[in-house]
Amino acid sequence: MNHWALGLTNHFVIGVVAEGIGKRIPTVAMPCVNAAYVQHPQFARSLETLRNAGVSVLYGPDGFEPNEPGTGRPEGYPWHLPLAAAVRIVEPAP
Repeated sequence: MNHWALGLTNHFVIGVVAEGIGKRIPTVAMPCVNAAYVQHPQFARSLETLRNAGVSVLYGPDGFEPNEPGTGRPEGYPWHLPLAAAVRIVEPAP
């Protein structure tokens, strides 16, 4: 999230999504982070930057809520939330 928000495109995927902002491609992101990581001051700024750029960031009560470090389980990731948000973007209600 921080690389993307700062425009640091030293990874291919970050470059693709960063360019997507410029092309105004609707994008959904849901960061999978732990409670210690989100204490870094840049994290909140990055979420705000991405939201202001038009990215739908699902984080907090309506998205991903961080686990304590070392307690996350990949099978518990709420995939239904970003997938439903993507469907809403692609197929808006009449």
